[in-house]
Amino acid sequence: MPDNPEERLIVYGSLAPGGRNNFLFKGVEGTWHRCVITGHMGRWRGFKSFRFDPEGPDHQVWLLCSPALPGMFPDLDDFEGEEYRRVVIPARVGEQWVRAHIYEGRFSD
Repeated sequence: MPDNPEERLIVYGSLAPGGRNNFLFKGVEGTWHRCVITGHMGRWRGFKSFRFDPEGPDHQVWLLCSPALPGMFPDLDDFEGEEYRRVVIPARVGEQWVRAHIYEGRFSD
């Protein structure tokens, strides 16, 4: 798996396979992989929210690898809104580490 974070997106919650907003990836050519990320999972306004922390606990989530992602990011950024920001973090796919985009969000107080 080449290390090209621009063609990778980590998803959790409603964007993950089976989630209510996964339809946004309908027809997108790509491959889904289970992966592990470290950080803190919480909730914001009823939706899952994640914050990266290299010292945090592990979470199993999904990684989408697709050459279509760079063209989709502006629409996904709009969909996620100002409450979430897209950042690049490390993820473990099997025994391999890769860098990928993820939407970090706020947590409820």
